Amino acid sequence: MEFDQVVRKRRMVHEYEQRPVPVELLEDILEKALHAPSAGFSQGLELVVLQDPESVQWFWSTTDDDGQPDGLPSMSESGPPVLVLVFTNPVAYTARYSEADKSDFGLQEAAAWPVPFWFVDAGMASMLILQAAVDRGLGAWFFGVAEGEQEVREELGIPAELRQVGVIGIGYQAADDRPLGSGATRPRRPLADVLHRERW
Repeated sequence: MEFDQVVRKRRMVHEYEQRPVPVELLEDILEKALHAPSAGFSQGLELVVLQDPESVQWFWSTTDDDGQPDGLPSMSESGPPVLVLVFTNPVAYTARYSEADKSDFGLQEAAAWPVPFWFVDAGMASMLILQAAVDRGLGAWFFGVAEGEQEVREELGIPAELRQVGVIGIGYQAADDRPLGSGATRPRRPLADVLHRERW
């Protein structure tokens, strides 16, 4: 698929066929995340994949949010068959910037970073995963965890220094999936409203 098509076709898919994604295909998609920018090549990205149906169901029951808006499909029935939990490691960044070739930047402590690039880099890696899924004919969805994060961390043995960025659902888009949420009800801002040349 041409890159322009991938960009324009990408959207958050909420309803999926309940069939597994081949491991080789999934790993091909996830490998693209390794090519995202990484400040100082710190490489603090960590991915935890849930693909076993019981693990996926456990995740949904653990993170079920009673405040979820009406109209969203039941994730336990039609949600993505693969969940990729995206984490980032700030310690990898502060350690990298403590090394001789980076120490002059003064970023040995997380609080010294004017922008926490571990989140920026993880966001860019996540976008590459979303686009790679589209390119391979799958649907994907990035979402946050509002409930049960601590229980998920404990059950999955997530190291304390890792920060959760979000979750990417991946699978074959259901035939009756339709755009939901703000992206379906709000117009996209035109480039002319976003772009400021030379100054604001």
